[in-house]
Amino acid sequence: MLFDSGRPVLIAPREVPETIGTRVCCAWNGTAESAAAVAAALPWLHHADAVRILHSEDYQRRGPTAEGLQAYLRWHGITAEAAAFKPQTREVGAGLLGAARDFGADLLCMGAYSHSRLRQLILGGVTRHVLENAELPVLMCR
Repeated sequence: MLFDSGRPVLIAPREVPETIGTRVCCAWNGTAESAAAVAAALPWLHHADAVRILHSEDYQRRGPTAEGLQAYLRWHGITAEAAAFKPQTREVGAGLLGAARDFGADLLCMGAYSHSRLRQLILGGVTRHVLENAELPVLMCR
């Protein structure tokens, strides 16, 4: 669905959450995929009680920084705090999920597969880790 639909995909966790979209984390690495995820999440972000932009030097690829995303969200009337996270045991995906858990997020929005399919297949990646381990709803865009 992520590759062929051109639409955002909401991935549900194994257990039904009590709430969704009240505390939202946006995983930011400056890529077009992460920008598409934020754009798709705007309706959720407008209604959220709290929004946090999660970023890491180990996750940033290219493009605007987390501060640039903060400014973009302010233009949309959304207040978001930016918070850096550290990978856990060199796993950026684990660090991202840990930071979302620490925030008490009930929705994570993120870009998906910003690396090639071959690189993801061989080396894994953040998207794969989140898909396999997320315990909260995740809105993904490719």
